[in-house]
Amino acid sequence: MNFSRLTKVATLLLSLIAMALLLVACSDSPPVVNYSTTIAEGRAAAKEVMEESGATALTVALTDNNRIIWSETFGVIDKGTGQAAVPSTMFGIASVSKMFATIATMILVDRGTVALDEPLVTYLPGFSMLSPEYGDITVRMLLNHSSGLPGGDTRNAATSEPYTGFAAQMMEALKYQRLKHTPGYMSVYCNDGFSMLENLVSAVSGKSFPDFVHEEILTPLGMTNTRFPTARFSEGSYARGHAGNAPMDYVFYNVYGSGGIFSTAEDMSRLGRMLLNGGAYGSRRILSESAISAMAQDQTLSSFNPLPANDWRFGLGWDSVAQAGLAAVGLRGWQKGGDISGLYGSTFIVAPDEKLAVTVVGASNSFASGKATRIAELILLRALVERGTLAAMPEPLDKTLALPVRTPTAEEKAAAAGYYEADALYQAKFETDNTLTLEKYQEGAWKAWKQGFRLRSDGWFAGDDDAVTAVRFVSRGGRTYLAFRYGTGAGHYRTTLLYGQRLETKAPFSALWQARLNETWMPVNDNQYATEVTPLGQTTQASVPGYAFVGAVALSDMTPPDPNLLNGMNLLIPQIMGRDLADLAMETWEGQQLLRFGSMLYRPLSGVPVLAAGPSSVTTGADGFAEWRGLPTTGSVTISGAAWKVLGPDFTLIAAGSGNGSAQFSGSGANYLMLYTAAGATTSLNISLP
Repeated sequence: MNFSRLTKVATLLLSLIAMALLLVACSDSPPVVNYSTTIAEGRAAAKEVMEESGATALTVALTDNNRIIWSETFGVIDKGTGQAAVPSTMFGIASVSKMFATIATMILVDRGTVALDEPLVTYLPGFSMLSPEYGDITVRMLLNHSSGLPGGDTRNAATSEPYTGFAAQMMEALKYQRLKHTPGYMSVYCNDGFSMLENLVSAVSGKSFPDFVHEEILTPLGMTNTRFPTARFSEGSYARGHAGNAPMDYVFYNVYGSGGIFSTAEDMSRLGRMLLNGGAYGSRRILSESAISAMAQDQTLSSFNPLPANDWRFGLGWDSVAQAGLAAVGLRGWQKGGDISGLYGSTFIVAPDEKLAVTVVGASNSFASGKATRIAELILLRALVERGTLAAMPEPLDKTLALPVRTPTAEEKAAAAGYYEADALYQAKFETDNTLTLEKYQEGAWKAWKQGFRLRSDGWFAGDDDAVTAVRFVSRGGRTYLAFRYGTGAGHYRTTLLYGQRLETKAPFSALWQARLNETWMPVNDNQYATEVTPLGQTTQASVPGYAFVGAVALSDMTPPDPNLLNGMNLLIPQIMGRDLADLAMETWEGQQLLRFGSMLYRPLSGVPVLAAGPSSVTTGADGFAEWRGLPTTGSVTISGAAWKVLGPDFTLIAAGSGNGSAQFSGSGANYLMLYTAAGATTSLNISLP
């Protein structure tokens, strides 16, 4: 017997077995690719989008579950100094911050101190609302946007000095507000749910939300360039917002759980690797695999959602657990995006089966999360082509493939025509040639938004020159919705969105409410560091009888049953366009009639006293709310012992200060003074005329 040959064969077999075992052990590792084409095309896409959007700076990182494949930062953080952005430059990641609130909550779930389907009041017994169903809100409903909370409290959300009490303030203000739908009925994007998670995490852990996130997430992941805005960032450490070429004033975003965190693309890659590795990062486990799996379950499957779309298949924290750009090529993905309007746009996409994640964040002007998604999808798709997962890049949509036209029936036209409300007021009407026109109410007039749309064989209305963009009308639950279809992302797929709900006929306003609607109302319960002072003025459209509009909220009279309440919860639109609603209510505070809109309280402008020349004093009421006084057209005012703001006729800020100070004012109309002091405190004033 040839023992030498047998030894060689045995050695070869052992080598093959070892190789097989190694391949099995490494089956979760992505293939080794240099991704040179991906990097080149990603760089080109980033520069192209920056140029077309006017973004001043942009950061991007692509990672697998082991390493950062590519990261790069473009542009300048300050147009004034020309300082270049670098990998450690922080950007506002906006609503991508919700992932940290989600992970913090799931850490507590893993520890058994929080249960997803337990009522929120179990952990926050001080939470209450006017709607008795508030007790049915569960922790899961906060995470999947189905709680029914009004949506987006903005009082003291952005200030010139840090305000760490936003989440507690938001919960306190909910005592005076109603739910906009029954908890669990539908999922509609809701910032307040994630601010409420701040309160939950703090109550259960005994730590502040920022401290818990730092200790349990940021430090273990080595995310050393991720910050909460609890103190002013050092100059040069972050990408600034710009108005044109001018850097904007520093703003503190106090919405930590829903949108206040600053980070870098490289730091976010560390978070991505943890998620790709089933909750582990190196030797440290942050989340259980079951927690990662729970976050990735589509939470919208059993809720009211007449026209499901991959962009809004909410998971726990995720905007979508069926990321549309990847779903279009048959792959699984999770996505969270975010925007601080005019300042930052971001997206964070994880492809769990492909072991890839990408972060894109841009700063300033018209850069937004949609543009970040376009870059991120192009990077991911090219990486999958380069490694061989995809045979080729997906083809762009063909806009020329228009479907056959059919004539709408009289019944179809009657069912579709009318006024629709969501982010703005729209009107759908049919022309004599049976084409559909959609108008949008802007700057006090109806302006064409879409026109020349004809009914197609698939039930959508589309123009002859663009077969991708289309609208249709969907009736569900006794309501009619305007649906919008459009191409998005990297351009190889289209998505749909429930864009507005038809406003059905309502009774005219009572004489009492009509008088209130003709008034201008002045905010009184924000703090002295609020970056904007925005009076509330309602507008009633004669063409939409029975409705008044405050921003994007359509109000109708509830008299009866409640003469002190206007219903701003008219809309029941899942996904995202039914977000941020509020009622308008009259309340009595210390014997005064104040108007509430969401968290904000207002006094009538007609009741604001006007100061005459010479010395005077103002004593703050027992409620401690800001005091308003009218000022002459031209002159100066000296203030002693208060925080104060002097505002022009259009309520733009002229000057502000704290303690003793003075300001000059002039203009074409009356000016205004706001005073912030403790309840019962007296402020001395002196008005001088020229």
